[in-house]
Amino acid sequence: MNASISMRLAMLVIGMALIAPVAAEAASRSQYCKSEARRYADGKVAENVVGGAAVGALLGAGVGAVVGGHHSVGTGAAIGAGVGATGGVARGSSRWNRYYWKRYNRCMGG
Repeated sequence: MNASISMRLAMLVIGMALIAPVAAEAASRSQYCKSEARRYADGKVAENVVGGAAVGALLGAGVGAVVGGHHSVGTGAAIGAGVGATGGVARGSSRWNRYYWKRYNRCMGG
């Protein structure tokens, strides 16, 4: 009976020794992919915010010029940029998740 327990214990130790490097590599890969996905999603969402602000500024300047004359162009542009950036952030949060998981899964080989 003692020999059987010793043999099982030895097999368990050998199995753990063989699995440990694989588990460590998988954890390291996961951390790398999380970092890569986060950086990618942050960059893509930042593009949306800047784009939204730029479009909002142009539209705001146009509306300001039409409604208030050439004196309101700057004010209209500023308001339009704020609204556009806010819209870009709001839209960006759901896109951030999509970009993150798409890049993460691709990195992990899925």
